[in-house]
Amino acid sequence: MVSDTTPNNFETSGTPGGASKSADKADLENQIDHLRKDLAGVTEALKSLASHQADDARRNVSALRDDVRERGERYMQQAQDAASDLEEQLSERVRSEPIKSVLIAAAAGYLYARIFRR
Repeated sequence: MVSDTTPNNFETSGTPGGASKSADKADLENQIDHLRKDLAGVTEALKSLASHQADDARRNVSALRDDVRERGERYMQQAQDAASDLEEQLSERVRSEPIKSVLIAAAAGYLYARIFRR
């Protein structure tokens, strides 16, 4: 025998009447309500997932920022140390050979004046 209903529980053969239509309408409203609840659940799950991913991204960015800051501070310290060492070497060289240093400074001043005179 062939079934009178489809998988959606809608009657395919019925008498045209108010009882059948109102039952179908009520069943359809129940299904729509169920779909709305399912959609709300999916929406909440997506919000939660997006929130977790945003939190993970914030943590990653914060860790990266801290790493970059630490590297920058290390490089700055290395540059300061190198400049300080160069300054000490230059001071020692000037103290050891003062006449040579004065002549080099005078030559550099003369070249600077010649280049930027025009």
